[in-house]
Amino acid sequence: MKVTPSQIIARGFRCQCPNCGAPLRFGRLMRLQPACPACGQRWARGDGFYLGAMVWNYAVTVFGLMGPVAFAFVRGWISLPLTLGLELAIGLIFPWFFYKWSWTFWLASYYVVLPHELESNAGADHAEVNE
Repeated sequence: MKVTPSQIIARGFRCQCPNCGAPLRFGRLMRLQPACPACGQRWARGDGFYLGAMVWNYAVTVFGLMGPVAFAFVRGWISLPLTLGLELAIGLIFPWFFYKWSWTFWLASYYVVLPHELESNAGADHAEVNE
């Protein structure tokens, strides 16, 4: 394979294309462009492909941020009004700011599991089998 799983993960943390490493581009309303402008790798794999990014965004928002706030309330470290205010702010504001990273984490996790779907790796599996 030309692109290794460790490269795919590293590129995911840097908001880069998992195929070529170019920065991912987002258009109006934070929409991911349908393909990488540098290498042409297409992102859409069918209806519902965007759901993976939503799962990443939801998981980080709820378990990474809202969970610790709820835990602090249960332990008595913060008051109920502060807890409700923080939870509301986190639930409404954070997902919008995290949207870009949720897409790159989704693309990285998808292509780590299925690296042969990257254009750079498309012929790598066939070459290894024939050798």
